Amino acid sequence: MSARPNAFDEPSGIGGFIDLLHRTIGLDAESIGANSVSRAVRERYSLWRDREGGTLDDYYRAVTQDPSCMQELIEAVVVPETWFFRDPEAFAALARLARVRLHERPARPIRVLSAPCSTGEEAYTVAMSLIEAGIPAERFAIDAIDVSERALAIARRAHYGRNAFRGRALGYRDRHFRAAEGGWQLDPAIAQGVRFTQANLLQLDAHAFERFDFILCRNVLIYFDRDTQCAVLRVLDGLLAQGGTLFVGPAETGLLMREGMSSANIPLAFAFNRPERASTNVFNGAWPGVPAIKTPTPFVLPAWASAPPVARAKPVAVEAPVRTRPANNDLAQARELADAGQLDAAALAARHYLGANPSNADAYYLLGVIADARGAQQESRGHYRRALYLDPAHREALTHLAACLSLDGDESGARLLRARAERVTGSAR
Repeated sequence: MSARPNAFDEPSGIGGFIDLLHRTIGLDAESIGANSVSRAVRERYSLWRDREGGTLDDYYRAVTQDPSCMQELIEAVVVPETWFFRDPEAFAALARLARVRLHERPARPIRVLSAPCSTGEEAYTVAMSLIEAGIPAERFAIDAIDVSERALAIARRAHYGRNAFRGRALGYRDRHFRAAEGGWQLDPAIAQGVRFTQANLLQLDAHAFERFDFILCRNVLIYFDRDTQCAVLRVLDGLLAQGGTLFVGPAETGLLMREGMSSANIPLAFAFNRPERASTNVFNGAWPGVPAIKTPTPFVLPAWASAPPVARAKPVAVEAPVRTRPANNDLAQARELADAGQLDAAALAARHYLGANPSNADAYYLLGVIADARGAQQESRGHYRRALYLDPAHREALTHLAACLSLDGDESGARLLRARAERVTGSAR
């Protein structure tokens, strides 16, 4: 029997796997690029064929019938990318809000959920932030869940390489890690404050949990189709305490606002409050339930996070007095002002910098982020486009503008920008 010229081009080829991943995890393949899915399928099929033998159709049947086989494919598709103090304003805000919540309810410890937690950097950053805010370890509990045992094994080991530490503000690494085995080992006193569990977010029973004061579900929703986004938000709302705060990624804020969550109005933290109301669920519209699965494979939420950082600056614990004029032409100062929530001063500093450096793409990108934080969506799009005019390979501007276009309903334009961002990322490797 002769082999087909290219099995991946057949109706049962890559298109079948794309459809299967959509039905199983709600993944919109175009959000990461169909080529990325194709590469993952080829990789997993090659390994499976060497072990089991058989055609691509045989592998497809194995994936639909064997949950472990499906899980291997999912983990090949959704490679996690995360690091410590990613979007530092979110952690500074969480620590401030936690102190207020403890003051208001001193008998009840703070409860935090990181979902999905990937390889643990986010959950451990929460622990470090709370400790450094003066909150004793016994006054908070952090749960971190993910469907990937591979990611959880890394998280539990708490040993990280250079890629987990980004930016120039690495004082926390000196305080909470020690050099070990070509990387850094987290202080056990911090690590023991986080409980890692393999769990499927969409199948969690909210009634089985004491509700969480803070939930971090960041840079995940943008990869789902509309129905799955709605299903995830229903689950999160069921887990969030009255008056609690949900942190999402910068490109996901429009979705939360459209669905009735109220912004916490904390610049660059991308935080939303659960309104104090008697309703059991904030989202009372005609939302679909959890999508039905037509295969034996469970509905899983993957361990991924691939949106870019919003600002490359250190975490800020408290806001400094507003300065009306920038002291110099340093773009780093503009970022620091933005991190401190001083958006007017930050924008002024960035524009002052552009006066002397009119072709700097990073400055226009920062203005776009500031505009997004203010809710000035059209203004932010203009800044991102200007950044890309000056630097067509500016990955952060590509990804943020793609997210903006997606929110506008321009999926074709968003796909083109994501493909460009993917090429930029690939060429940097």
